[in-house]
Amino acid sequence: MRQSPRLTRNMLDRVLGGVCGGLGEYLALNAWWIRGLFIILTFATFGVGILIYVLLWLTLPEQTLADIELAQTQRPTRPETLILIGGGVTLTGIFVLALNLGVFSEFDLSALLPFGIIFVGLILFAQQLRRLSS
Repeated sequence: MRQSPRLTRNMLDRVLGGVCGGLGEYLALNAWWIRGLFIILTFATFGVGILIYVLLWLTLPEQTLADIELAQTQRPTRPETLILIGGGVTLTGIFVLALNLGVFSEFDLSALLPFGIIFVGLILFAQQLRRLSS
């Protein structure tokens, strides 16, 4: 049975604390995509991205040598992951365009960010459950 990688702070691919490198390795994505998403999240939510990054920095364990060896034997990014990211970026662009055009001017959208974060968390949770079952 193939062991799945654990979510850790990456000690090799890091700019600050290794959070984005660890997330990128866990999701089989380039860490710069994750860093870009954190930057966008920070500006779009008035600093919530920084708070999430710091919380992850404090809670994620450091990468061990066993984690590094396991990561080197993993396969590259799956096409499904790239399709999901592309679709998410496209939907985000459509949403921002609709906001700028005033399509949602009658609605209170302040609850959308928490629901979006919950949705992403559920996707990561489901992905981990699939890895554990295989």
